[in-house]
Amino acid sequence: MRLPARIVTALAALVVAGLSACATDNASDAAPSQTGNPPVGGITECTESALAEPATEAARALGPDNLYTIDHAACADGWAVTSGLLASADNPEMGAPTSFVFERRGQSWNARDKAAVCGTDPNTSTPPADATIPAELFLSGCAAG
Repeated sequence: MRLPARIVTALAALVVAGLSACATDNASDAAPSQTGNPPVGGITECTESALAEPATEAARALGPDNLYTIDHAACADGWAVTSGLLASADNPEMGAPTSFVFERRGQSWNARDKAAVCGTDPNTSTPPADATIPAELFLSGCAAG
């Protein structure tokens, strides 16, 4: 049975539209680039301001009166590390240098446990084979604070 050309053309257009939609959905799940820019079609940015809320939540998970000030943020392959000062609300000027590790899931940054992502030897200057954090973020995320 042969289909009329109009029906074949219409079906082909639907297939192309469906594939385009899939490509757009996948692009929004892609990791931010190493330059910190969001992927095409994505919402999550890799900036200090985009990481401020997740970093504050990570600090408060350690203690409800904790404050955290980001000094630097770095990203690679869907991962981010913030470096900053973790302090108490009672004495915000005195704190400890601290880093937090995040992984991008969907359109949000999720704090990750360093023990789970830094591998069996986080005190080395090179990532161990079982580390899941990208190598370029290992020192700032695992070996420091």
